[in-house]
Parts: sequence; C-alpha cells; structure tokens
Amino acid sequence: MKNKISLIFIGFIALVGCAKQPTFTVSGTLTNAQDQTIYLEHTALLGTTIVDSCSIDMDGSYSLKTTAPTYPDFYRLRVGTRSLPLAIDSTEQVQVSTSLDSLPYTLHINGSEASKQMAQLRALARTASREELRQQTRKIILSNPRSLVAYYAIFLKQNGLPIWDMADPTDRRLFQAVATSYNLWMPDYNRTKALYNQVLEQMQAERSLRNQLAAQQLIAESENAFLDITLTDAKGQMQSLSQYRGKVIVLDFSSTEMEQYVAYNFELRELYNQYHKRGLEIYSVSIDRNQLVWEDATEHLPWTVVRAYENDAAQVLTQYNVQSLPTLFLFDREGNVQGRYTDFESLGTNIAKYL
Repeated sequence: MKNKISLIFIGFIALVGCAKQPTFTVSGTLTNAQDQTIYLEHTALLGTTIVDSCSIDMDGSYSLKTTAPTYPDFYRLRVGTRSLPLAIDSTEQVQVSTSLDSLPYTLHINGSEASKQMAQLRALARTASREELRQQTRKIILSNPRSLVAYYAIFLKQNGLPIWDMADPTDRRLFQAVATSYNLWMPDYNRTKALYNQVLEQMQAERSLRNQLAAQQLIAESENAFLDITLTDAKGQMQSLSQYRGKVIVLDFSSTEMEQYVAYNFELRELYNQYHKRGLEIYSVSIDRNQLVWEDATEHLPWTVVRAYENDAAQVLTQYNVQSLPTLFLFDREGNVQGRYTDFESLGTNIAKYL
C-alpha cells in the first residue's frame, strides 16, 4: 500500500513538473510577403526581444507562439521595417490577416479587442486634428484607466510628437489616473512602478519650481522682503522674527505632527550646531493643534520655537505662501530672502554663503 501511495505521489509531482506554462498564439495570413520572415517581439519596458519567428508560407499564412506574460503587456508583429503593436493579456489566440503594406494600420485583428483599439487610435492619429485625437483618447483613458489601451494612449504620438504632456497639470491627471489604477490592480508590475515614479517625480519637480517662484515673488513684493512674525513660545512670551535682524536666519515652518518630525529636527539641530556660533539663528513656526504635545516635543530645542494654530496659522502660512510642511526660508543679514526650501540638501551650503 505504501509503495502504491508513493508511486501515485511521484506521478503527481511529475505531472506538476511537466505542466506547461500558459501560451498564446498569433496567426493569420499576410499577403505580398511570401517567403519573408515574420517576427513576434515582446516590446517590454526595458527593451524589445524576439520571442518567435517563422517564414511566411506561399499562401501568406503564418503562426507564431510564445509563453504568455505574467502581466498584460505589449508585443508586435514585424516584417522588415513594418510592424503592428499588439496588446496581450489573457488572450490565447490572436488572428491578424492583412497585406504587408497595411500591416502597421490594419484593423483586421480578431481575438484581441485591445489590439484593435490601439490600431484605431493609430488610424485616428493619421487623419484627425490634434484636438479631436485628444478628445477621443481622453474618453478611452478615463473609461478604463487600468487597461493596456489606456497605458498605450497616454504615450500616443501624432506626427512624432506626444499628444499628452506630463508636465502640464491638466494632462497629468490622465497619467495619474492610469498610474493609480495600475498601482491598485498590479502594484508589482514594472510598468506600474515606472509610471507611478514618473508622475511623482514630475509633481515634486513642479512643487520645487513653485517654491522657487514663490520666493522670487516674495522678494519682488517687498523692498527688503522681511515680513515680520510675532507669536507666543512655550513659556508664553512673545517672540518676533524681527528680533534677529542683522543675523542670518532660517525661518522654519513645520509641525510636530509630521511623520518625519524627529528626523527632520535632527537635521535642523545639526545645522544649528554647525552655524550658530557664526551668526545663524533659527525661528521655528510650529503648526500644531495640541499645545501639550507641541510643548513636550519642542521643550529642549535651543532655538526659538513658536506655535501657530487656526487663525494665526492661516495668517502666517498665507503671508509666506507656504503650500506644504516642512518649508524653510533663508534670510541674509539684510533681511532679504535668499531661498525657499522643502529639504536640507542645499540649505547648508547656502547658509555658509551669507555668514
């Protein structure tokens, strides 16, 4: 009995080991291409690789087969310099029958609705105005942002130029819609991670630019750009930013409620320890709801810390056009704003210039 069970178990393992991975097939007829080689290529994020090829028969027929991708992805049929992009998800059979000259734009695709939609977009890009193409493409993206067609559409080009610009805030909403949907649906997919990171980097770059422009505007709006702040510290004493005129000042807008507050304060303390004896002062405005928590968190800080809440917070944040926390300003000895920062990367270097 034991031997029989062992044999059954071994047989089961053998069957599992021999189980074939899912595959898909692309076949059909391609006229005017007899005896030429047709390639099935995987157009992955990191490059294009040939996954199968064959000679086209005298009657134009061909058949190509390869392992199905783990995640939905893009492939293409190629003969010489002519190619047809394909979207492959759970599809097992795709049929493409056309002539060689019509290959890049053919709509004769069966078994892959996504591939047909991509072909329709390319055909539209040849005949429609830019605005019409954008309108139709926007509908496709927003109707199903997690689809391969939506991913394809956000990178669609017309006459060699992208129709969507990630740097444009309005256009970027489409990239965000696709990135968010992909991140929810398949977060480990390399296309998901790449697109998500692209969107985040663009948003960070835009925020940095806004900060620079805000600092320039602040300088332009005031002759000396020194807008005074007077708030109460933990001991109940009024502390003014103007009391440090004549010194280099870091004006810090932050909150003890920030997730990274401890690490942030550690870096701020390092700057203080390094430059205080040379004339640096720090004036921290904490945007905090809970006074007791704030007092406990800031009790041992060696620089001036004041608290702003509700009306006070709204006033000072508007006064300095603070859009996010943390935000830091650097004033020279004459009280001029010399920079606006959201991190410490270049703040230390610039402090040294004005001491």
